[in-house]
Amino acid sequence: MTIRLNEIDYFYKETGNGEPIILIHGNPDSADYWDDLVPFLSEKYRCIAPDLPGFGRSEIADNFEFTLDGCQNWLDDFLKAINITEPIHLVVHDVGTFYGITWAVKNPAKVKSICITNTLFFSDYKWHFWGRIWRTPILGELSNLLLSQRLYKSGLRKSSPKLSETYLEKGFALITPKMQKTVLKLYRAMSPSVFKGWEDEYLALTKTKPVLVIWGDNDPYIPLSLGYAERMANGQTAHRLADAGHWVAAEEPALFANYWLDFARTITV
Repeated sequence: MTIRLNEIDYFYKETGNGEPIILIHGNPDSADYWDDLVPFLSEKYRCIAPDLPGFGRSEIADNFEFTLDGCQNWLDDFLKAINITEPIHLVVHDVGTFYGITWAVKNPAKVKSICITNTLFFSDYKWHFWGRIWRTPILGELSNLLLSQRLYKSGLRKSSPKLSETYLEKGFALITPKMQKTVLKLYRAMSPSVFKGWEDEYLALTKTKPVLVIWGDNDPYIPLSLGYAERMANGQTAHRLADAGHWVAAEEPALFANYWLDFARTITV
């Protein structure tokens, strides 16, 4: 499905009926990241997964604001455009937090629950190797030129060997020059220092909203030593999967769904 916002077309997938779950992917993904998870959830929930601006099949405005405020403003506009008026369940992965968690911080009354998987939202983070490459002029552009399907597959499988060949082939097929430019702009705008203040607001939000963390331990991009799974949970439930990596929802969709559905049954507000 496609929605048009401010003369720009954005792609999203929608399946099921019931309370809305907004599933927000990371890099280098699209709404397809959630494809194996959605069938477990859509029997009771309305699952909505957008391609973020400039990713997958979504276009992006030339003047898109690559800031945390700009990201959350886009999500707010998207939700209004698809007529979401009730509180939502939010599921975010990787750079999807730049859109989802910032939006939740600014719109707490519209949030029913938050589920977080393998991401960053703290100012003490140090960008991983590829993040540093993408943030560096010339090196980032060169890495885009040298990207091949073999490098793409080996990179993702370094963290998540359970990813299927079909998943990897579909993901690579959606990588375009537009998406590659978007990644460079996004990473170059997101110095860890931008989370100062936001991280405190997020932790305050966790005192009033149900939070679930599902974390793959074999993640080369976010060191376990940072303790982000527990820090993001902030005293609430964190499930750590010893045999999963960065793309845990695609590696273990059934287990991920079981954790989320058990969590949802405890939400009373």
